[in-house]
Amino acid sequence: MELTGYKKIILIACSMIEDEINAVFDRFDMPDMEIRWQERGHHNDPDRLRDVVQAEIDRAESEGADLIMLAYGLCGNGALGWHTEKAVLAMPRFDDCINMMLCTGKRDRRNYLSAGHMYLTGGWTRDEGALLDMFESYLSKYGKRRADKLMKMMLASYSSVTVIDTGCYEMEPVMEYAAECAERFGLERNIVAGGNEPLRKLITGDWDGDIIIKDPGETVEECDYSF
Repeated sequence: MELTGYKKIILIACSMIEDEINAVFDRFDMPDMEIRWQERGHHNDPDRLRDVVQAEIDRAESEGADLIMLAYGLCGNGALGWHTEKAVLAMPRFDDCINMMLCTGKRDRRNYLSAGHMYLTGGWTRDEGALLDMFESYLSKYGKRRADKLMKMMLASYSSVTVIDTGCYEMEPVMEYAAECAERFGLERNIVAGGNEPLRKLITGDWDGDIIIKDPGETVEECDYSF
């Protein structure tokens, strides 16, 4: 898709994947577009995410955007209902950002989330809900005994802290973070190859079946993610 055919492009993006998005702009000569970063924490509340992003879509349209890109997955059905009136809408055809970052090629050949793995990237270590921050919050509120109990309950179904190497951030501090999590919570530490290929396709206009395209008036639906 030739992006130069659009007069005003706005990218609405979750700051959880800021490293992976910035890597696309660092690598490719892109047409002018504005990035509007959204808080990481919205992914924890799909209804809130739906309302916040739709408000940003509406604002982008009111300012003349004729192409709006959304760097989001389905995100717990938070994406359902997103729509435009005048602009084209484009977004990755993935369940969430973890699925996106595990994809190094075509969507149908992507790695899948493995049961028992708590996935980390550079963005996840900076999130307010990151494991160590959560533990420190519990520690200050309840003391060590209860904090340990709460974390044990929360992590009962996990056996590994797994770092996704997307090639878009410095690995050493993230691996150190994962090692501290593994030691503190009795988990293994692993690493898996990943990337930012779906985001590259979205942002550069290299649209194929991995990208959802919605014309003005069309709505994002659950069936958009089923193939």
